[in-house]
Amino acid sequence: MKANRFRSFRFKIVLYMFLSVLATVATEAVLFYVIYLYESQMSTGRYREIWGVAGNGRVSPGVFSLNNLSGFDFTVLLFFSILLLVLYFVLFSHRFVVYVREIIQGVEKMKSGNFSEEIPVRGNDEFSEIADSINEMRKNLGETLAQQKMVEETKDELVTNVAHDLRTPLTSILGYLDLLLQNDSLTEEQKQKYLGIVSTKARQLETLIKDLFDYTRYDKDKVKIKKEILDLNLFMPQLVDEFYPSFIDNHLNCVTHFSEGPLNIEGNGELLARAIGNLMSNAIKYGADGKLLEVYTGHLSNYAFVAVVNYGRVIPSEDLEKIFDKFYRVESSRSLKTGGTGLGLTIAKNIVNLHDGNIWAMSGENGTRFQIEIPLVDPLP
Repeated sequence: MKANRFRSFRFKIVLYMFLSVLATVATEAVLFYVIYLYESQMSTGRYREIWGVAGNGRVSPGVFSLNNLSGFDFTVLLFFSILLLVLYFVLFSHRFVVYVREIIQGVEKMKSGNFSEEIPVRGNDEFSEIADSINEMRKNLGETLAQQKMVEETKDELVTNVAHDLRTPLTSILGYLDLLLQNDSLTEEQKQKYLGIVSTKARQLETLIKDLFDYTRYDKDKVKIKKEILDLNLFMPQLVDEFYPSFIDNHLNCVTHFSEGPLNIEGNGELLARAIGNLMSNAIKYGADGKLLEVYTGHLSNYAFVAVVNYGRVIPSEDLEKIFDKFYRVESSRSLKTGGTGLGLTIAKNIVNLHDGNIWAMSGENGTRFQIEIPLVDPLP
């Protein structure tokens, strides 16, 4: 906003002063005219007392001039003029002063932490610019404070969740190690069983720590990754093959539906394998009851997509909105066995964002679908 020259603060001050002077002169002119009329009547009365009603004499206009006013004092006139000037200036500038007070009150509210009330922007002068700038600052400060609050809440949530997820397997590891160290009566079979549990829990810890590092690494907006040209239709079969042991263990039948022809994208193969692998792991974990998992590739407009569909438990709509949030799990027990670390889908989202792509999910009676979309290198016609 740029102040209009004829609506600027300086112009208004000059205008208020001019109007105040004009009003002062007009007021004094009216006042002196009234005094003139009064003195004229008084002088005419004295004339008639001397000459009578039918007298032939004439009253000179000089008799009624201000110079002949009795008790007239120039100092009093000057003081009265200044007083009128000040009063008129205060009257004309009243709206301006009230607006300045509104701005001051708005700043005071900001000082006390109230960022919800906006200062009204009136006119097109320097003070309206100030009000507009303060409103902009209020908005930015409010957003910054809200972000800081969210960061603090996220930090507290991170500490709480990490402490919980680390403590659970660590407690089991320490408990079984104590049994192995302090109990000499254990059979070899029991020792092997306990060592297997310790190994499983240690791997869970390793997965959690790896996910935490990956989340921190890929959550940065300015991360630069090395990309190369990849054909998803050549990339995906290799990735699906790596999960066949998991399909067998979970009694899942995996069916692939790959499109014909190349689907060339520019991406980092290692990171995309991690993102798509997280979707596959999630589908296996939550879709085992459905006995079927489907993997699709194809293109939509200028994007290539990979979709993973399972037919397990339907995800409620309120959970779908939060499913890509860090540490969010559809189940609330926070069990590492059923829910993982709660970072897999968040890491997948961050990796997709690094590739300027999209990721979304939908769930219903026709299955639960997770889909990743990455821009094609050579968009199809």
